[in-house]
Amino acid sequence: MLIFNHMSYISLFDPWQSPVCTCPPKYSLNPYTGCGHGCLYCYASSFIKDFYSPRPKKDFLKKVKKELLKLPPGSLISLSNSSDPYQPLEKTYKLTRSFLKLILGLPLNLLIITKSNLILRDLDLLKKLKVAVAITFTTKDYQKKLEPWAPPFEERLLALKTLYKAGIPTIARIDPIIPGINEDESLELLTEVLPFVKHVVTSTYKAKPQSFNRLTKAFPEQARRLKTLYVKLGEKKKGGVYLPEELRRGLIKRLYQKVKEINEVSFATCREGLPEFELNERCDGSFLIKGG
Repeated sequence: MLIFNHMSYISLFDPWQSPVCTCPPKYSLNPYTGCGHGCLYCYASSFIKDFYSPRPKKDFLKKVKKELLKLPPGSLISLSNSSDPYQPLEKTYKLTRSFLKLILGLPLNLLIITKSNLILRDLDLLKKLKVAVAITFTTKDYQKKLEPWAPPFEERLLALKTLYKAGIPTIARIDPIIPGINEDESLELLTEVLPFVKHVVTSTYKAKPQSFNRLTKAFPEQARRLKTLYVKLGEKKKGGVYLPEELRRGLIKRLYQKVKEINEVSFATCREGLPEFELNERCDGSFLIKGG
């Protein structure tokens, strides 16, 4: 696999080779720097300057067009890992749609990760690509607090249904599970999306200082418990502070058992290091890409 330099827009996914990452080899591409959804728990805000003031990448299409020439046939591109390709800016700049047009006919596989129903605008292009789509579901009860400017659950669910019925391989990300906040409704969310997916990915919240401060301020009634679980009992690993392993195992097991009831749906965790819950080794769902 080619490794692009730090100035490239197409970059190697997980260049640090985290021991708990079970994704297949792939590349990452973000048309925008930062994100406009405002999710309190976002890990990317810890390493991207002015994350909540999103902006389009300069000369995005010009640079990406050149970088695509370096990719070997059959390469997998993940769109996107540190910003949403269908965040509000996409309505104005349409960089994601332009990129989809750019790769029409190229021997590439595409995994799209989003929280937005805006993806339905591009259904005409998606039908022509080797693509799978993962839609993230986190909460219904605390939408305005946790994800203030992201589309609500109902719009995401409608997008998932529409993509599924159109024959686009679909994945649900129940992510992140945050103790005391959405741990109870995570199973409810899963139950609603299960009929419209072939794969489920889930993960627990990994605390970083910035996102942890935002959560404890937004949910003061849970601040003491969160500080006990993460500050006092948490496990420091690459990627942040993890919940104690047994608690993580219990939160994930409920979802795992629900998915296991349905033979046609596979299940995986994201960076949890709990292999007993993997019903597919390629956790991101990219194995669903037709012809990939």
